[in-house]
Amino acid sequence: MDIEEAVPRSRRFSRALPFWLPLPLGWLATAVGCGDDGPTGGAGGAAASMGGFGGIDASLLPYEPCAADALVGQFEVELAEGFTRVGGQVSDGVVTSQVPEQLDSAGDCRLLRPLASTCAPACAFATETCSLAGACVPLPRTRDVGTVTVRGLVVPLEMRPNEITRNYANPALPRLPNPGFLPGSDLRINSQGGDYAPFELRGWGVSPLILSGEVIDVRRGQPARLAWEAPEAPGPARVNVELNINFHGTNGAWIECDFLDTGAAEIPAQLIDGLFAQGLSGNPTLSAVRRSATSLAIEPGCVEMLVYSEVSTPVQVEGVVSCRDSSDCPPLEECVSVKLFCQ
Repeated sequence: MDIEEAVPRSRRFSRALPFWLPLPLGWLATAVGCGDDGPTGGAGGAAASMGGFGGIDASLLPYEPCAADALVGQFEVELAEGFTRVGGQVSDGVVTSQVPEQLDSAGDCRLLRPLASTCAPACAFATETCSLAGACVPLPRTRDVGTVTVRGLVVPLEMRPNEITRNYANPALPRLPNPGFLPGSDLRINSQGGDYAPFELRGWGVSPLILSGEVIDVRRGQPARLAWEAPEAPGPARVNVELNINFHGTNGAWIECDFLDTGAAEIPAQLIDGLFAQGLSGNPTLSAVRRSATSLAIEPGCVEMLVYSEVSTPVQVEGVVSCRDSSDCPPLEECVSVKLFCQ
């Protein structure tokens, strides 16, 4: 099976590294995270049985996505413009191509790039991948965690794994209305148990994310400013932002931020300059996602639940005119193939 078939459609395996929030002392006895020092799950393990912050109000849930180097599973509840979607999957290992290298950090943001690994001789096609240590290891396989129930939606759902891919998706019936949940809803995903012990994940119902303004201006030496409509009750959600100005280049570096949901934020100039130094190409992208994020340790690693509303917005990068062909370029300039910008 192609490993990409196992990855959720919208956010894939999010590349975000967690920005841990301080927790009240009372939570420490019950909270289970996926950090290096946290407990691990497994059959009958404490992490699975404690059910992911089961005793607190949903509005007090932490913002705690999995660390990229521990992420093996993800369940999503997506609030889109025309539909609400539920889905997910659990694998038996980390997809190493999704583990980034941190080049710099400032405030709530980090400058990241993919980690490259080389194996000699080359790994077996379709069955192995090259680990970060330079050794061929088996590709992660998607696993069966039994029937998965979703509570807190307008219509409760049961999902069963696809017989081939073992992915989970909301069934055609009962039809899930849009929006499929109310803002502030206490959303819960429970696995029945299959290859791994049963577990419970909890999420918080976010409201739709609406950005203010039309274009994000990205310039050397200046912070990039974003604005959006702040919710009446932000709850545990944050606004996760990914900025990529070299999507068609050889170095796929990006800036990733997890901002407090206050309605305005800045990507620091220090990181903007670092991103420029990694290279430029046409069609820069910025996506913003209001999301709650909780996680839990199970036997193979960390599994997370994201409840989110995602939007993208045009980006204007200093010195870059995107193009499809030279007719899109100013006089005396041509469209550079592959990189798709005028020069």
